[in-house]
Amino acid sequence: MQNKYLTLQTIYELVKNDSHPTSRMLYPNEIILRQNFPWDESIKHLDELRSEHFVNILQHSPIAIFITEEGFQYMNSTNKNKQGKLMYAA
Repeated sequence: MQNKYLTLQTIYELVKNDSHPTSRMLYPNEIILRQNFPWDESIKHLDELRSEHFVNILQHSPIAIFITEEGFQYMNSTNKNKQGKLMYAA
C-alpha cells in the first residue's frame, strides 16, 4: 500500500466508529502522532489525498481535516477485501 493510503487508513481508523464519520474534524497532530512519517511527508500525503477527493482540508488555524464519503468508502471496501482474502485463505 502506498504511504498516502496508510495516512488515509489512519484517518479512517480515527473516524470509522463515529455516527457521522465524514463530519468528524481531525487535526494534523492527531494523524501524525499515529504514523511513522515525518511532518513534511504527512502533509504531502494529505495534499495528494485531497487531490484524489479522499479528504477535505479547511485552512483554519489550526488546519481541520475531514475524510470525504469517497475516502471513507474507499477504505471501507479496501478493508472488506482484506478480510475476505484472509477468510478465504483460512
